[in-house]
Amino acid sequence: MLSETPIPGFNPNAGAPIPSAEAEQWTANYRNQPQTQEELAGRKRTKAYYFGSAMLDTIKQQPGCVGIRFYMGLEQDLTGNKSKDEYQLLAVGVDVNGYDLVPRTGPTGELLNEDGIVGDGSLKCPNVCDPTSPMSN
Repeated sequence: MLSETPIPGFNPNAGAPIPSAEAEQWTANYRNQPQTQEELAGRKRTKAYYFGSAMLDTIKQQPGCVGIRFYMGLEQDLTGNKSKDEYQLLAVGVDVNGYDLVPRTGPTGELLNEDGIVGDGSLKCPNVCDPTSPMSN
């Protein structure tokens, strides 16, 4: 554990179901946003990310893990072709006080969470989508 002091506002039980109609509206709102300059240049707008339960279970089974935090990332094409840049969703375990279970140096120089896992490798929609889902159409 990184610290015994909880991060202010952190709730290890955060999250709750919402009505499917509300979720459908939120995803439609997202899909209906005007295209960005990057999308006009060829970058696809990612609608969803899929992680298999094995990856999520691996993260959740880390000692002290009470949940998963998802980070947005941007993998950049190093040739300068911005149309090939891709957004990524990264998953990391979180401890009971709200700290990410990722490898890092502690306050006195010690290595913490040396085996911490950062999950990537999700399937993206598009290209791998449920064509019948009201969440993606």
